[in-house]
This record gives sequence, C-alpha cells and structure tokens, in this order.
Amino acid sequence: MLLASNIVETIHQNMKKIFTIFTLAASVTCTTAQIMTMDECMAYAIENSISVGKQKNSLDNSEMNYRESVAMLFPSLSAGTSGSVNFGRSIDPETNNYTTKSTFSNSYSLSSSMPVFAGLRYVNNVRAAKVARERGVQELQIAKDRVALDVMKAYINVIYYKGAVNIAKEHLEASRNLLQKTQKLYELGRKSAAEVADVASQEANYDYLLAEQENHLAMAWIKLRETMNYPQEQPLEVVASECNSLINDNAAIEDVTEYALCNNTQIIESRLAVREYKLHYAKAKGSWAPTISLSAGISTNYFTNMDGKSVYPTFASQFANNSGTYVGMSLSLPIFSNLSRRSSVRSARNALRNAELEHTATVTAVTSEIAQAYNQMRGQKKLYVQAQKKVSAAELAYSGAEIKFEKGLLTAMELQTVSTTLLQARSEMLQAQLQYLVESRMVDYYNGTPLIEIK
Repeated sequence: MLLASNIVETIHQNMKKIFTIFTLAASVTCTTAQIMTMDECMAYAIENSISVGKQKNSLDNSEMNYRESVAMLFPSLSAGTSGSVNFGRSIDPETNNYTTKSTFSNSYSLSSSMPVFAGLRYVNNVRAAKVARERGVQELQIAKDRVALDVMKAYINVIYYKGAVNIAKEHLEASRNLLQKTQKLYELGRKSAAEVADVASQEANYDYLLAEQENHLAMAWIKLRETMNYPQEQPLEVVASECNSLINDNAAIEDVTEYALCNNTQIIESRLAVREYKLHYAKAKGSWAPTISLSAGISTNYFTNMDGKSVYPTFASQFANNSGTYVGMSLSLPIFSNLSRRSSVRSARNALRNAELEHTATVTAVTSEIAQAYNQMRGQKKLYVQAQKKVSAAELAYSGAEIKFEKGLLTAMELQTVSTTLLQARSEMLQAQLQYLVESRMVDYYNGTPLIEIK
C-alpha cells in the first residue's frame, strides 16, 4: 500500500510539473510580440481597414447598378389575376344582357413591354453605369493606397523614435560612465565639486531626454496600431533593417510626371468621372426626345352563376375560348413637365463642369506632389550624406573632448556642448535617412511601383 501511495504521489507531482510547463509555454506564446515588416503592416492594415471595406461595398453597388441598367434594355414581363362577385343587377357575361343573377368572374393576364426608342437614355445609362463601375475599381485602389501610405508614415515614425530612444540610451550610458569617472577624479582631487555637479546635471538631462523619447515612441506605437486597426493590447514589433540602405533614385522627374499623368489611379479616376458625367448629361438631354414603346399581352377570363339556375361552360372550356391577345405601340411626346426636364439637364451640365474642374485640380495636385516628393528625395539624400560626415566628425570631437576633460583641459559645460552636438548629428542623420526612404517610395509609387504588392 505504501509503494502504491508513493507511485500515485509521484505521478501527481509529475502531472503538476507538466501542467506548469504548458501554462508557462502558453503564456510566453501569448505575450510574444508579432514581428512585422513595413509591407506586412500595410497588408494587415488594408485587410482590416474600415475605409477599404466601405469602398468594396460601394464597388459592389456599382456592379449591381451596371447589371440593373443592362436589364432595363430587355422587355419587362408581368402576370396578373383578379376575381370579382356581382350581386343584383349586372351584365350577364354570356349574353351581355342585364340580369339579376349573382355571378363570379375571374380573369388572367400575361403582358410584356419594351422601350424601342427613348432618346438613347437607356443606352447612355448603361454606359454611365459601366464607367461608374470602372471608377469604383480605381477608388478602391486609391483607398488602399491611402491606407498603405498612412501606415508607412506611422511605421517610419516608430522606427525613428526607436532609433531616438537607442541614441538617448547610449548618450545616457556614456554620461553615467563619465559621471563615475568624474567622481573618482574628484576623490583624487583632480576635479572640483562644481564639475561633478555639472556632469551630474548633464546625466539628468539625458535621463529626461530618454524619458521624453520613450513617451514619443509609445505614442508612435499607438498611432501605428490605430492606423493598422491592430488591437492596442496585443504586442507588436517592427523590422528596422529594411530602412538602413539607400534606394536607386535615377528616374528623371519629367519621366515620373509623364507616367503618373497617364497611369496614376487618382488621374484615371478623375478622368473616368468626367466621362461618367458626360454620359449623365447626354442622358438628361435625351429626356426631351419622344419615347416609343412596344407592348404585347394575352388574357382570358372565367364566369359562373352563383345562384346555380343556369350552367356556364367549364373552367377549361372558358379559359381556352375566352382568351385574347394584343400587340401595341405607344408614342409619348414631352411637352411640359413643370420644368423638371430643364432642371435635370442643367444640373447634369453643372455636375459635368464640376467633374472637369476636379480633374484639373487632381492633375495639378498630383504634379505638385511629384515635384515635392522628388525634390525632398534628392534633398534628404544630400542631407543624409552630409549627416554621416557630421556624425563621424562629431564622434571624433567627442572622443577627443573626453580625453581633454579627464586631463582637466576641458570643462564639463564644454564637454556637454560637444556631446549635444553629437546627439543632434545622430538624430539628424536618422531623420534624413528615414525621410529619404519615405520620399523615395512616393516617387517610385508615382512612377508605377505599387506601395505594396497584395497577392
């Protein structure tokens, strides 16, 4: 019994260990940050974007409107039936004479109609709906591009503040080491208490700067998650290595502009808008034209005496014998409709003029954006190259200043000035590098390279 009890106790302890291991593994898995590249962040944002989802629904509506407009060209078909009971004096359906019999009558009909000519309104409506569907495709792409661009900027902000935090940490660590050296030199009598206080003040400033940059980084993370529609409570990590190299930027601004004016989604969408409103204008003017329609149908009826004093033919016999068909054509001429046609034509014309103005504004805006992105790209590249040289010089100056400070040839305030110069140079280099990356991606986008390839 004792042996069995020991075995059970051992098994129980092992199960508890196994359960603990699985619990710890599960908790580690749940808290592990998901590492995402810039393109992966863009793809996630587009997949979960509310604005993109709404645009997909709008595109689906455009598709349905197009199908509906095409269906308007086909004949319409309708069927109907009715029944009535006559009491007292009425017309005998069999003899067409007056009678006082109570009768029941039942009729059936099947009719069809089709517009033959309506001033090309239906045709232009189909054309306009087709162009609207094409616009919807472009508007969906524009929505995706805007989301991708917002994510790219938020992503770059996170990268920048991560770098700024690392720079602040390195300077804080160097300042703390310098404070320790200064305190030792003070103990040896080679530095004064004032110099120790100055170095301590410098260390406190870097500590404050680190806290400030960490706060900026926390806000940048919140903005990135918000832009991606990513849960704020879930951990997320980004990859900074893809932002470390310069991009080939040999494209000429004239070539970029020429390509964008023909192929950019915003330009295409505004051009399609002009086409759509031209067709709406033509459709409105078609309301002044006559309308010609064809119609055809078949009908039959059934009668019976509810008093039972006379016998009518059977239902099948009457259904066959009482049937009749018709074919007709109608012509409608618009004469006066309370100025509604005139107002519709004028509104359609104004909508067309607005679309043309919007197209002009879009061309101007895209051209300006290309010029800004291109010049910013070239300027930031120059700044980045100069910043690299500035950082190298500042690092040498700081190394020399540290040695001079330890030898008493430099005051703490002078050393702090050299350290601040190095900090600013490193921050400027990081900012120029990341800004160059953003502007390069923008130039490539206008030159035909998608912001993200979605498979």
